Amino acid sequence: MSLPLLVGALLTAAAPSPSSPYLDSRTTGAAYCYDPESPVLREAFRRPKPTPDTRMDSAALAEDVRFLHQLLRTTYSGWPELLAHRTFDPDAFFQDWSAKLAASGPTVSFQDGVLTPTLAIREALTDNHFGPSGLLSTLREEPRLAFREYQADAPPGLQLASCDASTVAGAQTDTLRVAPVLKQDGSRAQRLTVSARGGGDARTLRCGDTSLPLTVRPSRPGREFAPKDTYTYEPKGDVGIITIRRFSGPPEAEAGLRQFVADAPKHRKHKLLVFDLRGNSGGNDGYVYEWLDTLVRGPWFASGEVWMHGAFYPCFEWNSRVQRQAMDGRLDTPEAKAERDAIRAKWPVTPEPSRPVFDSGRVEGHAKTPFTGRIVVLVDRNSASSGESGAYALHRATGAPMVGERTAGLLTYGNAPSFVLPRTGFAWVVPTKRNFFADPVEGVGHAVQVYLDAEDLGRPVAELLPRLRKLP
Repeated sequence: MSLPLLVGALLTAAAPSPSSPYLDSRTTGAAYCYDPESPVLREAFRRPKPTPDTRMDSAALAEDVRFLHQLLRTTYSGWPELLAHRTFDPDAFFQDWSAKLAASGPTVSFQDGVLTPTLAIREALTDNHFGPSGLLSTLREEPRLAFREYQADAPPGLQLASCDASTVAGAQTDTLRVAPVLKQDGSRAQRLTVSARGGGDARTLRCGDTSLPLTVRPSRPGREFAPKDTYTYEPKGDVGIITIRRFSGPPEAEAGLRQFVADAPKHRKHKLLVFDLRGNSGGNDGYVYEWLDTLVRGPWFASGEVWMHGAFYPCFEWNSRVQRQAMDGRLDTPEAKAERDAIRAKWPVTPEPSRPVFDSGRVEGHAKTPFTGRIVVLVDRNSASSGESGAYALHRATGAPMVGERTAGLLTYGNAPSFVLPRTGFAWVVPTKRNFFADPVEGVGHAVQVYLDAEDLGRPVAELLPRLRKLP
């Protein structure tokens, strides 16, 4: 797949209005840098989520759609693919969206003004990170967008090469996957999986002259975890159990993640390390890369990527920090201001044009003594974004098998900051990096090397250890 190129001019507007959530780009060297003093910004990440029936000011939303359109042209990593779409014209779509809002009367429902157009964009380009902040999980479960796993154990003698996923209704055909499943009684089978859109609990897969019934994999609800539980380490003799529930959060969670990296010397003493990333909702997978740097020596490859540099990129770290402080209600604390001062000191002043930058994904580990034990990584469909890229990094760097069920599928488009729409004050998530994988990931998740049955995925690691120990 060729890498799409996008060259656009840096948006350098005049000084923003006093109510704008953004700083003057003439002083920051970049557009879209959050203003921590802005009341619009301060409210954006603490306001209640809108419902489909929430009424919005049509004129204000029309202006914000025009703002979002211009933002995406220089910042959104999926924009080149939308431009290349055979039937979807993104420029015409946004112009029509704004015009309809302007002509819709004084107010419009959130469903008609925001959700319905967002669904149309997401149907044109599967990107589970794109959309109004706080509502991505709702959009991901929308039947028009969601892929579900349909599975069956291969009967004895089945010629797997004869299976054709194009015979499965609603299937993404290149998601036909075959992997062993570890059953409770210690037996193994080969499990076939196809990811498909649409309702219904059953599908049929043709394998030569055989019709193999597939059933939908049962879903498991996500869980909320307290910041203090972000990272836990449990030594059990020659096994170390490392549980990471998220890769971001308030200061208490960040302290736990720093402790995870600092504990690497303790971890390396075990013969087997089990990473439990089930339910990890994401954040910053850089903590995993730091940890790997102390246990792996030599090169390894993650995924190739293209990220947009220029119009926004210099403010990525700043905005992430300001957003976190706003969510925690601590923008005015001395600690928060010191964090911002340290970031702002590194800003460039001269604006740069928006341009794509390619990274091959090559990583160099600097461990003096490489870790020689084994690693297993537990994941599930609630392992999302950095929760799945962190698991993938462990797999690529060490050969650790991913065990459980496929991940959430929020990975092809990443580095997903939120941008506050200046007139309505809603935050909008816009990925700024495009990752390239050998197999499809967005919407269907990373494949696992070993399946567990759905009823086993909620079990504590200690109960799964007898089976996990037997993995190569």
